Amino acid sequence: MFKNNLKLAFRNLIKYKGFSILNIFGLTLGIASSFVILMYTWQELTCDRHFADYNRIYRVATDFFDMGGFAKSQKILHDKLAEYKDVEVATAFDRGFQAIPVEVNTTVYNEPNYFTVDSNYFKVFSYQFLEGNPQQVMHSKDEIVLSEKLAKKYFGNQPATGKTILIGKEKTTYRVTGVIANNDHKTHLVADMWMSISLKDDNSWSSAMYYNYVKLREGATESGLRKSLDDILLRYAFPFSKSSKPFEQWKAQPASIKFFIQPFKDIYLYSPFKFDISPNGNPVQVYVLGIIGIFIILIAVVNYVNLTTARSSIRAKEVGIKKTLGAEKKSLIVQFLFETALMSFAAMLFSIGVALGLVNLFHALTGTQLVNTLFLNWQQPVILLCFVFFIALLAGLYPSFYLTSFSPKKILKGELTLKGNKNFRSSLVVFQFTLAIGLIICTLVVHHQLSFMQHKDKGFDETGVIIINNAGALGKNAETFKQTLAARSEVVSTAFSQRTPAGKSVWMYTYQTPQMTEAKTIQTFPADENFIPTLGMHILQGRNFSKELASDSSAAILNEAAVKELELKNPVGAQINDGQTVIGIISDFNFQSMHEKIAPVVLSYSKEGYELAVKLQGRQHVSDFISFLNTKWKSFSSDEPMQYSFLDENFAALAEKERMLGKAVTFFTILALLIAAIGLFALTTFTVEQRVKEIGIRKILGANIQSIITLISKDFIRLIIVASLIAFPVAWFAMNKWLQDFAYRIDISWWLFILSATIAVLIAIATISVQAIKAAVANPVNSLRTE
Repeated sequence: MFKNNLKLAFRNLIKYKGFSILNIFGLTLGIASSFVILMYTWQELTCDRHFADYNRIYRVATDFFDMGGFAKSQKILHDKLAEYKDVEVATAFDRGFQAIPVEVNTTVYNEPNYFTVDSNYFKVFSYQFLEGNPQQVMHSKDEIVLSEKLAKKYFGNQPATGKTILIGKEKTTYRVTGVIANNDHKTHLVADMWMSISLKDDNSWSSAMYYNYVKLREGATESGLRKSLDDILLRYAFPFSKSSKPFEQWKAQPASIKFFIQPFKDIYLYSPFKFDISPNGNPVQVYVLGIIGIFIILIAVVNYVNLTTARSSIRAKEVGIKKTLGAEKKSLIVQFLFETALMSFAAMLFSIGVALGLVNLFHALTGTQLVNTLFLNWQQPVILLCFVFFIALLAGLYPSFYLTSFSPKKILKGELTLKGNKNFRSSLVVFQFTLAIGLIICTLVVHHQLSFMQHKDKGFDETGVIIINNAGALGKNAETFKQTLAARSEVVSTAFSQRTPAGKSVWMYTYQTPQMTEAKTIQTFPADENFIPTLGMHILQGRNFSKELASDSSAAILNEAAVKELELKNPVGAQINDGQTVIGIISDFNFQSMHEKIAPVVLSYSKEGYELAVKLQGRQHVSDFISFLNTKWKSFSSDEPMQYSFLDENFAALAEKERMLGKAVTFFTILALLIAAIGLFALTTFTVEQRVKEIGIRKILGANIQSIITLISKDFIRLIIVASLIAFPVAWFAMNKWLQDFAYRIDISWWLFILSATIAVLIAIATISVQAIKAAVANPVNSLRTE
């Protein structure tokens, strides 16, 4: 039976070569695209779950002075957590914020991904050690553990343990005591080196220095950990605050110390805190791409069903004869399902190579790696097989039952009508183009929002501004370095500050007017007198800082939001914080992502700063200036490499999640449209074959090419218009929900919907016209010869 069905299925594939090629190609693209998205979704949703006991690991984040919350928390918290019975082991560690020089056998490498960890780190997180013992490392301050990748880079195929390397500009000697296997699993703990750390003595509860993670004992719960943290607040943090209020009142106020518990498995996708270990994932992107993956495979399945049922008049005679000869309906259903399974299996074999090609193509086009690997372990091929089996069942079920439902008597008498079949096919075309048009609308809205975010007036001019992030490392030479840069003809101005918009540092202080009963915590930018002109900020009232006025050392400049926050009716000249005078008001400016409203800001005067902003006249000579900058930096500091960035690129990085979403949605929408176009092409081919004699007669009676094309395409265009009317409200609702997450957003314009429908219609016309023109220019004599 199996052998017979295989032979019949193979013969049908060969007999209808064109149909088979189009169907397999459409299924291949559908399976490959959906499988890539499935693996991406799997990778994102299972991030960090390859660690043993991941469900018992938690991170403790903190907030104090209402600063918005930090992924890091207090060093002293690590010491106190170990005292509680629910905690099996606690670890505190930090990550490197800049590349560090590593010298191995006189060769120097710069390594950006490294952690400094305590002796408990590898007791909490289970890494696979190729060399060394995880229970015996990090017990002395000169130990280092390397990834397999770095161990091979430094020492080739020789054992790495026991060898020494020199770290940092001080060339501190470290002994390699372990090598960890390369890992393709997704994790937010991205590192290639783990160096031993001695935790600094710090008993402050208002200083967040380390990432604190705990592994709970078997049976312990998150609520138990919460009770332990509440007890720490009461016994240690509350007395440290020296508050005159009762504990419950102090705890409830915004400026108190707070702890937040994050399940380890949720950190990558759902962490809302500042200064996280690595860039977090985007749950919206995961779910959106997951839905697109479902849409793509549905479009591919619809193609198969459409083409199979369209050929029903051809297969009907085969079914009629077989039924007359005694074939049972059950055996015919199995045969048709077997054909679908064979076609799906062939598509699966091709899709493996296509999927790998799509991943590489996406990386080449966008510069972003969508998935680390498609086939991480034995589970992925099994998932692919199950996925293809489900698709085969989904695609083959209706055609199998439909084709075997024909009455052999009506078939052989020529009384069979397929009007219902045509209506069903029309419904499927509407369905798949509803999905396709919806995706086009989503793509246009995402890109329109991204363009709005890029070009929105941020309250200052970000173009041509270079930020030297570690200018403070020059120490006493920083001012001389600044003056050297300012003397260059292409430099408009330079400014020192402790932070810049879209930067990685946060400064917040409490401010209070004489009329206020409680102080409010406000974002603060300590900067010199050149900060405002260098960034092109707008002074609305008062004046800028002046280095000539000693009184400006206690002056402040507020943005409009800060004026409202402090309830100042006549802000210029107002006193805040017992002696700090407001000398000017600047317009509100964005310094965070577009997801957040502009916050109150206070500019305080500071002659020195760790960051140096350099405003250039334009970006046409940037490469030459950067070369000069690097050379000049080395003459001032030969030990620490210069770190710089462009201010506009820093803002672009804040929207990286949205940009990645835009790239991914566009990429897979194009694939969805391609699959839909393949199905429409095949359906048009079949329609032309069925109407070839009608077209021949019309041409003899005087019909021109344009009228023939209109005849063939008008029914499909009507269906696409219907699909557009269905897609419009659904897409509007979905994208309006997505835009609600932005404090500053576009209004969804009507022209986006018209453009989406137009794109779909043009794609359909281009697809249909290929076969329509071929039919229209064919010799009608050949069409009618067999009549």
